[in-house]
Amino acid sequence: MEIIAIPSFSPGGLNEYFHLEFGKCETFTFITIEGNEITEVKAIENPAVEEPSGKGKQSAQIIKSYGAEKLIVSELGPNASALVNSLNITVYLGPTEEITLKEVIKSYLKGNLKAVSPNDLSKGVLNKDKKKRVKN
Repeated sequence: MEIIAIPSFSPGGLNEYFHLEFGKCETFTFITIEGNEITEVKAIENPAVEEPSGKGKQSAQIIKSYGAEKLIVSELGPNASALVNSLNITVYLGPTEEITLKEVIKSYLKGNLKAVSPNDLSKGVLNKDKKKRVKN
C-alpha cells in the first residue's frame, strides 16, 4: 500500500484538476494505491495557502501528517524540497498542465512520471516545460 499526495484545486478528488504550485494549492488529494488499484481517495483543504510565507514547508508537514509517502508536483521550492526529502517522501515530477488527477494517477501507474533524486531535491523542483493553466 502506498499513499500519494497530489496538489489540487478545491474540492479535490480524482475529477479535480492538478494544481501546478505545491504550497499555493487549495487542496491536497491523497490517493491510496494497493496493487496498482486505487483503494481510497481523500481530499483535505490546505491551511498553509493562507500563510504569508513558508507555504511549501507547512504543506510538506501537512502531507506527511496524513501519511503521504509519495508526492507528485510540478513545482517545489528549495526549502520545501529539503523538508520533503528529510521526511522521506519520494517526489515525482508531475505534469506541466492542469489535467485531472485521474489522468495524473494513470500516468503514475503506467510508470510515466520520473522520480526526483534526493540530490536534485536540494535544488528545488521545477518542471521547466511550458505550463498550461485551465483554472485561475
